[in-house]
Amino acid sequence: MSEERVVLVTGSATGLGAALIRSFAASGFGVVINYLVDGGADALGREIEAAYGSEKVLAYQADVANRAAVRTMYDRIVDHFGRIDVLINCAGINRDAPFTEITDESWDAVISAHLKGHFVCGQEFVFHNADQEGVIINVGAAAGSTGRKNGADFCAAKAGVIVLTKCMALELAPGIRVNCLIPGSVGTCEVVERYQLETEEGLTKELATLPMGRLGEFEDITHMAHCIVDARFTTGAKFFVNGGQYMH
Repeated sequence: MSEERVVLVTGSATGLGAALIRSFAASGFGVVINYLVDGGADALGREIEAAYGSEKVLAYQADVANRAAVRTMYDRIVDHFGRIDVLINCAGINRDAPFTEITDESWDAVISAHLKGHFVCGQEFVFHNADQEGVIINVGAAAGSTGRKNGADFCAAKAGVIVLTKCMALELAPGIRVNCLIPGSVGTCEVVERYQLETEEGLTKELATLPMGRLGEFEDITHMAHCIVDARFTTGAKFFVNGGQYMH
């Protein structure tokens, strides 16, 4: 069995997930890129392979809410690396709409992608972790505590993720530590569009909510993820990385 640590990041074809893959690969981890729709996963895999070798990366397509697909993915991870040490549950979707316009289908899809996905991937991590030791990081959102307009499904899912993290931490200790990473405003395409950050008015309005005076960068989030992985006496905690935008 390889002595290198191995991290699976769900929803890691693009955005924060891809940034986490790059950061952990640069730190010597074996990395697993999970995706539902390619959207860049193949290119990211080739990038990591070129930089660190084919043995350091595995890209695998799986719906995180599909038990059979997730179980097969973990089997493949163990075949490839011989182990799994860290799970970062980053996969999720947004389907914003006013409360009275959210459909049953949209509600089920959002809850499933976030809450069920974290649950299924978390369970299978335990089932495939021979030593019953490791780290799970669930990616949350401040909206899971504060709520917001036009996102009842997303906010409800992220609220569930926060409580799920505590339940997992209680039951999986002491061997597996489970914490919740909660990013703030990072300049992803989704955030830029939501808050109209491409406009001077939108950017000024958003920056006014940030005591640190700037938007977050992927490096801010990935740095905290590494800290959580190495925090040996911390479980069941929430880590806000938002420049003071939401303090709790």
